[in-house]
Amino acid sequence: MRLAIATLLVIAGWAAALAAAMPGTEEINSLFDEACDLYEASEFEGALSIFESLVSGGVRHPAVYYNLANCYYQQREIGKAVANYRRAYMLGPRDQDVRANLAFLRSSVGFQDTTGSFELGAAARIPGDIASPREWRIIFYGVYYLSIMCLLGVLFLGRERRRKTLRALAVLIVVAIACWAVAEHGLSRFTAGTEGVVVVDRSEFMSGPGAAFDELARLPDGVEIEIRARSGIWVEVQLPTGEIGWLREQNIETI
Repeated sequence: MRLAIATLLVIAGWAAALAAAMPGTEEINSLFDEACDLYEASEFEGALSIFESLVSGGVRHPAVYYNLANCYYQQREIGKAVANYRRAYMLGPRDQDVRANLAFLRSSVGFQDTTGSFELGAAARIPGDIASPREWRIIFYGVYYLSIMCLLGVLFLGRERRRKTLRALAVLIVVAIACWAVAEHGLSRFTAGTEGVVVVDRSEFMSGPGAAFDELARLPDGVEIEIRARSGIWVEVQLPTGEIGWLREQNIETI
């Protein structure tokens, strides 16, 4: 059992190292470096264009989203900056720069979680604060390989050792299933369409899905929302403060 735990720790470190590496071809890496150089030269619009092209081309990496968010912040598009810091956080939750920048923008925007209920299913998202979906998937494959080794060991070990190995195998199977489920849950957040950010300043927050309803407030860009329902061009959302109302779909960006 000690050997299994030690092996799991090694697998976790290996997963973190692999996930941190910039994936893709030489061309992608070259474009990324070019965009970073443009950003350092304060040519934010050019850098933003390249980072956006990488995302449009299917690149999903925290470094790309982080730098894209930095570009939007320099362009004073706070909502889009928050949205991309959120994406970077989902893929690289332990990155201290991502955490710090996101916390800074959240404090400047306001609308902090005052109810404790904004993060629906928050307990299910705790693993996402520990490791990225890619890291959880790599850990899964490592645990799966270790399970196969244990299964083979059962065939050749004596009765006493066989019992211990079977117990370890059962634990590894549970861990493997949990890792896979966490990875899939994390990846599904990119396609679920249930989280978003207001990207238009002074957006009308209405009591119902239409301009004829009462206006409850004007929201600044950068406010994070939970998406509850849709009706035509209107989206029902919940604010971090717990308030529920409607926004025009064009005024938000889903994460």
